[in-house]
Amino acid sequence: MVDRFPEITSVEEFIRLRRSEDPVECDRSAWAAMSLTVWWQLVREHPEMRFWAAHNRTCPPEILAELIKDGDWRVRDRVLGKGSCPPELLEQLADDPHDAVRNTVATHPHSPRTAVARSSMTPGR
Repeated sequence: MVDRFPEITSVEEFIRLRRSEDPVECDRSAWAAMSLTVWWQLVREHPEMRFWAAHNRTCPPEILAELIKDGDWRVRDRVLGKGSCPPELLEQLADDPHDAVRNTVATHPHSPRTAVARSSMTPGR
């Protein structure tokens, strides 16, 4: 399905697609690839779009690693909600202060055993 959408070539284009009321354009914002330069500009200059960056199926690992540092638990949880989330990111968030993030780590099929154990033992669980 990724190949079906043309590449997004600018941050402005991504934002326009994401905010569009046209379902096809919204789908493109979730499935189309972008250059690493556009990814970095998006996450650095538009914090309000970080959740939607994490939502994109082509989000590269280095951007995901940046997004797990976000102060908004929903952004961190969205990163972890990806089936392709690298195990090292799951490990890093096993002790997250938000219970929803820890729960996602505990139930993710790619979580290392150590991350599952730590996320389950964190206070408040």
